[in-house]
Amino acid sequence: MANNSKNKKKGSALLFGESITEKIRRRAQELYEKRGCVPGNDWADWFEAERQVKSELNKDIF
Repeated sequence: MANNSKNKKKGSALLFGESITEKIRRRAQELYEKRGCVPGNDWADWFEAERQVKSELNKDIF
């Protein structure tokens, strides 16, 4: 369970054994790849991924 202690140290909440930050990172990577791997929009990809993940979490909670 080294992964759990690693995430606890970062203060990341876990969702099904995966940190929310890691879920956002993966989604941002998917967005980057969907755009054809053209660099220069990393922050936009990150913020859009964050918005999408948080929206999904809100649907699950409510």
